[in-house]
Amino acid sequence: MANETRCLTSGAIFHTAINERDIAVLVDLPFKLEITEEEAEILETLIHNQMELILRSYFEMHGDDQ
Repeated sequence: MANETRCLTSGAIFHTAINERDIAVLVDLPFKLEITEEEAEILETLIHNQMELILRSYFEMHGDDQ
């Protein structure tokens, strides 16, 4: 069970779908995200890295049987 933490993204609405082969997250922001293409690429990398940290234990449990 994950520990509840203080909200760091007030006003954001998270939509999460999890099934046997897919995980999807959509976040509705309470503001317009005005970033450059370079900033978007950095954000994409940061999201990827955080998802890897979250999911790595499931990969370790399954070893090479993906």
